[in-house]
Amino acid sequence: MKKLVVELCMGSSCFARGNSQTLVALESYLQDSGYADCVDLVGHLCMGDCSKGPNIRIADTTYQGLVAEEVLQLVVDALAERKDL
Repeated sequence: MKKLVVELCMGSSCFARGNSQTLVALESYLQDSGYADCVDLVGHLCMGDCSKGPNIRIADTTYQGLVAEEVLQLVVDALAERKDL
């Protein structure tokens, strides 16, 4: 089973703009929902587009400027679409 890859920019700009809260929210959701073994959370020092952050990539799609609740919904939707989970 291939895991869903969720990448967060943890550079200082993205971290301060909300990815610190997004990381906490994602970790909590994954543990509480039982999906922790289905998702790889990956942190990056910089994803290269600081002015549009916080930056996050789910599967191969990059998102910018989202708050934790929006990211959680994207992850929930991506998990629901997966047929191999």
